[in-house]
Order: sequence, then C-alpha cells, then structure tokens
Amino acid sequence: MQRTLRGGRGVFFAAAIRSPRDVGTLLPSGPELAARLAAVVSGAGRNGRPPVVVELGAGAGAVTGAIVRAAAQDAVVIAIEKDPELAQRLRSRALGVRVVTADAATLPAILADHGVDRADVIVSVLPWTLFGAQQQREFLTIFAAALASDGVFTAASYSWAYWTPAARRFRHELGRVFSEVLPTRTLWRHLPPAMTYVCRHPKVAGEDINADPSR
Repeated sequence: MQRTLRGGRGVFFAAAIRSPRDVGTLLPSGPELAARLAAVVSGAGRNGRPPVVVELGAGAGAVTGAIVRAAAQDAVVIAIEKDPELAQRLRSRALGVRVVTADAATLPAILADHGVDRADVIVSVLPWTLFGAQQQREFLTIFAAALASDGVFTAASYSWAYWTPAARRFRHELGRVFSEVLPTRTLWRHLPPAMTYVCRHPKVAGEDINADPSR
C-alpha cells in the first residue's frame, strides 16, 4: 500500500484531502468503471473529421487511459482537471491527450482555444452529488450546449448516494437537458460501488431546456 501511495493513487489521495468537494472520493476510478465510461467513445464522430472527446475531472488519468484505448487514432482527446498537481501527474503519463488545468465550467472557452466548437463525447467524472442545485444546473446546461447534436454525455455516479436528494436532483437535471437518459447497472465490485448515465440528444436546438422533464 505504501508503494502504491507514492504513485498516482498517492497524488489522487492528496488532492482529495486538499479539495474533498472537488474530488469527491478518496480512490480513483477502477478499471471496470473506466471501461464503462469509455465505452461510448468507440465509433464517435463518424462524419469525416476527427472525433473530439472531452473528459471532465480527469484526475491523475484513471479513466483517461481507457478513453485513449477506445478512441479512434486521430481523435482529439481533451482532459480537463482543476487540481494542478493531478493535472501535472496526468501530463507526466504522456498518454497523447491535451491536458488542461481549468474549471470544467470553462469548457466552451477550452474548446475554442483548441479550434473546436462542439465535442462528440463528454465523459464526466465530476462529483455531482456534492454540487448544489444551482451548480448542477449550470454545469449541465454548459455541457449540453458544448455537445454535438448527435453526441453523447456520460457521467459516473456512486450507487450508495442513489437515493439522496442531490442524486435525485442530478437525475432530474439530466432529464431537463437531454431527451434520452439511460442508467447502467451498478458495478458492485467497484470501490465504492458505481454506475453511469449515458445521455443523448441535448435539448439546445428548438426545445425548451427549462422544461420540467416529468411533464
């Protein structure tokens, strides 16, 4: 364990202690959850141009490696991480991705800086259940607007919090900004147990994004 903590997990653990509300967990995503999140990357952007894949809350790269393996060879992969030490750790791994140290809320500006107007896939490892109602709404509105009309947004969620008010609010907000929201089965062997949401058809063109999805 001591040897492990000197590597990526140690950097991640230190970041979790520094900023628990930004990191959300003491352990990085495991291989099974990483593969689940990256599954939507395969085949993205089949319209004659390199696909653009964005990872939000990349940490030290637990999910990034799975994204790189699943993405097309010419894909543009942008990994966004707010914590400078985690971002530097990810850069040192030389995975061939564009690592940006920034808040995920600045995604439109980040895409513009890379000469891109929309992402084909957005993979979120952000701690949604630790966000307040306003922050959940603002983030999801920004991300939906940054996604191509045929793009995919996927987010990790920890199953222990499934019935908490914050988790229920997050599911409601997903339905507000996406026409299709598909939950996946829980990965019980993951620590902590986790599942994902796969969301398509962002409501940003001709639909009322402020409408109540339950109506």
